[in-house]
Amino acid sequence: MPSQLQTVVRNLQQRRSRRRRGRTLAEGVRLVEEALAARVPIVGVLVTPGFGDSPRGAALLGELARRAVPLEEVPARTFAALADTETPQGVLAVVEPPRWTLADLRPLRAAPLLVLDAVQDPGNVGTMIRTAFSLGAAATIALDGTADPRSAKVLRAAMGAPFRHQVAEADWAGFAAWSAGQGVETGAAAQDAPRPEALARPDRVALMVGNEGAGLRAEALSAAVRRVGVPMRAGAESLNAAVAAGILLD
Repeated sequence: MPSQLQTVVRNLQQRRSRRRRGRTLAEGVRLVEEALAARVPIVGVLVTPGFGDSPRGAALLGELARRAVPLEEVPARTFAALADTETPQGVLAVVEPPRWTLADLRPLRAAPLLVLDAVQDPGNVGTMIRTAFSLGAAATIALDGTADPRSAKVLRAAMGAPFRHQVAEADWAGFAAWSAGQGVETGAAAQDAPRPEALARPDRVALMVGNEGAGLRAEALSAAVRRVGVPMRAGAESLNAAVAAGILLD
């Protein structure tokens, strides 16, 4: 019979449960290490037999024990059924990452915001959050229709950046009202638009990146004060959304 921790892990595989409980799953050595380094509360950890045989595994178990984190060893087969990856590393943690709303965000001068509008691929979402954090963006805002920024796949792609970088979720109406109230100028990522350096950057700006196939919603395009793009040579395919966002944020 599954333990209480195993049941929690299974429930947190659903977005609705993650949102209700304020918890998510951090799978793999790197993510659990990042959670510890960021001092994110860890509710419990599942490991496979022999996980602590390597120096890195032993060090991680030692740190978890030092912080009195509940630990449960489960058979490899059970762990594989609960893991999100095809080749699990043998460690999976239930964590309580920070939860931010638009009211928590403070737009900074010369530090852009990244806004994801219905970006559906978890790998793209995670990469963009990681890029925004690395390049000093003030925060990332995930609009409705965007992949869950705290899902296991997004956290892995982001290398744990949401543990330290402010990520808020909002619908379009809420974001539009908030940005207007904060004096944030919105820019739309679009093909055939000027290079960012060709335009004067305002004090508070939000870069909006749209869905991989459909682009930005009509309301976002209409609200954008300016459009920015990455000029490419003739015949080149359009850039991946995450790559384009990294270039435009830099």
